[in-house]
Amino acid sequence: MWTIGLTGGIGSGKSTVAQWFDKQKVPVLDADKTVHRLLQYDRTIISKLVHEFGAEILLENGQINRAKLGARVFRDEDARKRLERIVHPRVVECMNEERAALRDSGAKVCVFDVPLLFEAGLEKLVNEVWVVWVPRELQILRVLERDKLELGEVEARIAAQDSLEDKCKRADVIIDNSGNELETKLQLEEAWKRLLLKQRRGES
Repeated sequence: MWTIGLTGGIGSGKSTVAQWFDKQKVPVLDADKTVHRLLQYDRTIISKLVHEFGAEILLENGQINRAKLGARVFRDEDARKRLERIVHPRVVECMNEERAALRDSGAKVCVFDVPLLFEAGLEKLVNEVWVVWVPRELQILRVLERDKLELGEVEARIAAQDSLEDKCKRADVIIDNSGNELETKLQLEEAWKRLLLKQRRGES
């Protein structure tokens, strides 16, 4: 099964690209949704996080308060790394299980939608990497408008990820999402045609 690793930076428009794949009936396995599910229902993960960060990160219903945990780890690089060491292995396990189920159902291509693809070393699990790029100034502006955060908070969140420029150096496909929706769509269609042609030729 051919797996595309889709990544970018906060505010780059990766979700727009994921939605495009969805419209093409290409299964998208979303790492963020997997994390959210684990923080709600995986008692082992919840227990480890409470042991690491304290019971104050819990909601009354026993689930993790993602806003409180997020605010804490984005301010503290060491805390973020401790969080990732707990959560990332289970996320990988879940996504591999989902991919195996898709393969068994006859799917030929799927997308791993992973914001921290390179940071977590998950590029080893995919056949090629597509990076969604925008200039840093536009990235900051979009996050300010979308998330209603202070500039310092936005910059901290961007700094918590590898830069888009560094990700582009390691990409197989770069989607420039700084223009309008049609321009992005045309790039996606062209990259998708190349992928289908590569598959027909049996290239790896």
